[in-house]
Amino acid sequence: MNPSSRGGAGAARAAKAHVRQLVGGDSRVNGIGLTRHHHEWAVKVNVRDDADLPDLPSQVHGVPVLVRGIGPITPHGG
Repeated sequence: MNPSSRGGAGAARAAKAHVRQLVGGDSRVNGIGLTRHHHEWAVKVNVRDDADLPDLPSQVHGVPVLVRGIGPITPHGG
């Protein structure tokens, strides 16, 4: 899938929406977004801890799903 193709980006957006339905309300999830992975679009799911991952498929509608532990998100004072 070419990251610059409209179909590729559209499929990735649809996959992201589906993943959001799968993990909606899961307190382990910090965020869901799109990223490029091996020259194609992928859904990236950020979680608090790599040791406690939500059960997700490796692909949704042919779009890879990447789950990465990033730690808790905290506000920074300015």
